[in-house]
Amino acid sequence: MTKKRAPLTAKGKATKARLQKKYNATPKAKKKRAEDNKARKALGLKKGDTRDASRTTGGGFKAESRSANRSRGGKKGNIAAKIAGGRKGGKASK
Repeated sequence: MTKKRAPLTAKGKATKARLQKKYNATPKAKKKRAEDNKARKALGLKKGDTRDASRTTGGGFKAESRSANRSRGGKKGNIAAKIAGGRKGGKASK
């Protein structure tokens, strides 16, 4: 069973925000946002839509529910949570 992480302090939040702001300004991040926005437009997803533009293994995009897309936990996925049975099941939720 994994230990629960301590909540961020005010100093930790400020550091995280500063680093995120720096990353968001990089050409790589700008290119990714532009691709994502273009894909949302092509899929016909509007602001407030309950679906996400999900990246597929082939490199494309598809419209998928937010919960299904975000439950995978990103690029490599949240392996520990998957083993524990995900967000609503298994040992991790107790």
